[in-house]
Amino acid sequence: MDCCSDVLTKDNPFIPPKGTRCPVNDIPPELLSLIFEVGAQSIKDGEDEDEEDEEDEAMAVYWNLESGAKDGVDEDGETTKRSRVTRNDGVDEDGLSESSMDSDATFEPMPSFEVLISHVCHHWRVVALNTPSLWTEIDVSPLDSPPFERVQTFLERSKSLPIDIRIDCEPPDDDEEEDSSGSEDSELGQSPHSMTFSDLDNLMSLLVPHISRWGSVEVAVACYKHMFIFLSAVSDPSIAGAPQLEALQLYHHEDAESLTAFAQPDLVQHFKLFGGVAPRLKSVALWGVHVDWCQEWLSCGSNLLDLELAYHTDDVRPSWTQFAAILCGAPKLETLSLCSSGPLGAPHDWCNEGSSGSYGNDYTGVIELHSLTQLVLAFHSPVYVSGLLRRLAFPALKSLTLDLDDGDFTDFAFQLAGPMMSAVPVTSKDGEKKRSLLSRLDSIKFSGLSCSDRSVELMYAELVNLKTLNLVMKYLPIMFLQLLYHPCSVPGQRDVCHVCLPSLTTLSTADVPGDQIRELVQKRKEAGVPLKAVYMEENDEVTPDDLQWLKDNVEEFDFFEASDDEFESIVDIEEEHEASESEWEEVDD
Repeated sequence: MDCCSDVLTKDNPFIPPKGTRCPVNDIPPELLSLIFEVGAQSIKDGEDEDEEDEEDEAMAVYWNLESGAKDGVDEDGETTKRSRVTRNDGVDEDGLSESSMDSDATFEPMPSFEVLISHVCHHWRVVALNTPSLWTEIDVSPLDSPPFERVQTFLERSKSLPIDIRIDCEPPDDDEEEDSSGSEDSELGQSPHSMTFSDLDNLMSLLVPHISRWGSVEVAVACYKHMFIFLSAVSDPSIAGAPQLEALQLYHHEDAESLTAFAQPDLVQHFKLFGGVAPRLKSVALWGVHVDWCQEWLSCGSNLLDLELAYHTDDVRPSWTQFAAILCGAPKLETLSLCSSGPLGAPHDWCNEGSSGSYGNDYTGVIELHSLTQLVLAFHSPVYVSGLLRRLAFPALKSLTLDLDDGDFTDFAFQLAGPMMSAVPVTSKDGEKKRSLLSRLDSIKFSGLSCSDRSVELMYAELVNLKTLNLVMKYLPIMFLQLLYHPCSVPGQRDVCHVCLPSLTTLSTADVPGDQIRELVQKRKEAGVPLKAVYMEENDEVTPDDLQWLKDNVEEFDFFEASDDEFESIVDIEEEHEASESEWEEVDD
């Protein structure tokens, strides 16, 4: 029996080896380092999974953590449990506190992956500390304070590799409504629980000397003084540039009291960041943050792929000339998002400046963005957004998001359904209809668009290639929904009807009850243009019977949580189904 048992247990990965030998220690350090890198990446990739998966993962990590505590400690005799790190706690260089040695300590929040593996045993710690790629993500919260030992440790251990920095100066959500009276900084609009101005100064003094290594930086603030300190630090004349920077994301999350004038005139300065030199920038997001719009990394963004401008008051926006220079200087630009931001003034103020370039004398004054595939327009007036579409052309556009609910956008809807703009006049062949911007789209999201029923019909008639549709019905006429399952007559053909959007396969809705979604799915199925995937906002009413019916009658059904990132999730949904769409039957109009 013992012989059989030995055979069954030999090399069984689920049964620990006998004796004191640890097989993992036989793995070459180079391979173990690679395993650590893969593990860190898998944890990072799984951060956006749903809550159940996250809880399972956290429990698994905690179990391994506890197991490691029983088997050994690092060379300093540090144990592996962790408690929440708060200001002025006694912590070691990795952020592990003495109080975490208590056996009753809870497992949340979990230590980061790189800290966890560096506290398993001496061998793992040596390998982890000599794997620079594990220490390149520097995340600073409002709870961190000088001397920022953890930041210094990560800067040292990452050696010469590019580093990704995220600085969160905003107070916790449950502190936003608290009275900040009595705080030294309360007159400046700073919460007593956010990072202090002097602390941010100290932090920047650590980070700026490594600016040549910055690969990405994200800063989120509720008080603009914090952003001003950051902008001042990276605009120092001694900074020669940010040669490795690929992503710059600056967010000022504060409701503006005025749309025309910046709230703090003493902080209105337009800074020239990184000496104007950041040649590798691919992604730029400026929310309520203004800069020198003429600096080189904006006006000559040869590698820029993603540009997001949001919530800029009139007095800090770029002029039309500056705005046009930014777009013309970014030939690879794929995504443009303009949310309550864009060129200064009204369209009639935008002069016809600019060289005709290769277009010659036929130049129409329209800027063509040849690489742009995704466009977001939000919180603009009808006149302003119509003016933009008269001055910009998007021949490669595949995805459009519109959140326009302040005014009557009927004329704008007609404009969308009409012929596309171009840099040079296009003469159509005899009998050939000029194509509209909508006719090329694969995906569109309507979050708000007040317009006539007839204009909705015309827009839907142009969306013949649309595969993914997202409707937020709270700010839309009911016609946007009804046309999806009510047959439409074909002009000039008696007794011929068809269902709008014949190529539609993925539908996402908000503020639509389940019984209406069920009717819509059923009627499109009967018409021969079935939906493959349906997504409903999680707060919308749906009965258990309708829920089960929907799950049985579409290939994929799920709920989503409405958020500011909803547009991106729909793009992901479209890409997820793109591979399988080629297998679906083509449906005739």
